[in-house]
Amino acid sequence: MIRAIIIDDEPAARASLELEIRLHCPEIMVVAEADSVLEGIRVIQSTVHFDLLFLDIQMADGNGFDVLQNVDTDRFKTIFTTAYSEYALRAIKFSPLDYLLKPIDADELKAAVYKALRQQQSDIQQQIRRYLSHLAAPQLSPRVSLATAEGIHLYFVKNIVRCASDGNYTTVFFEDKSKLLVAKTLKELELLLTPYQFERIHKSHLINLDHLRRYYNRFSGEVEMSDGALLPVAQRKKTHLLELLNQLNSAQLGE
Repeated sequence: MIRAIIIDDEPAARASLELEIRLHCPEIMVVAEADSVLEGIRVIQSTVHFDLLFLDIQMADGNGFDVLQNVDTDRFKTIFTTAYSEYALRAIKFSPLDYLLKPIDADELKAAVYKALRQQQSDIQQQIRRYLSHLAAPQLSPRVSLATAEGIHLYFVKNIVRCASDGNYTTVFFEDKSKLLVAKTLKELELLLTPYQFERIHKSHLINLDHLRRYYNRFSGEVEMSDGALLPVAQRKKTHLLELLNQLNSAQLGE
């Protein structure tokens, strides 16, 4: 039996995740829960043996990284949970494990657990060191490397408008109207680009929010990008996208 701890400051989120675990991952037994950073640290330190930590990233008294920096992470493996996709890549840099975006999807939960159980603990520690180095490094204009059959290309992230799934490949569209077919899935590019204002709005589309020009409240939702492309918004992504757009308004008004 795999013993797990859930740390999340929302009671409904903890209850929902525990229910999904019972229904879809019967090999996991939740042995403890916590509702804050401080309580999470205490629970981890007082639980003699557990294997897996489901850790919310943003909480009222801090974030999940504050928890991990104050406990012995050699003892367990971590799966991050978050309602804010802006935190997703930060989580991935901290651990080679997957993350779960709320509301939790059953298939994604099972995949994340399977991935977690296959990871070597030494890999996790290496990712933690990389994360801390990343925090200390000066932040320059970000660039990403994209591999094609011809070789590896370097691009400034700000010049990428959107990415579209093409099976096991992805087409990347740039603001100069050029495009590139790369040997990465859209999921891989999502993990790479999330910290740079990119948002997955559909199973087939990842967009740069800096290049989003209009949102249309028709069908389940539709966006217009700076290159003129009209893209559908998946029903389960609509609420989160609208929240992000409202957050942009609040930030500009200084609220």
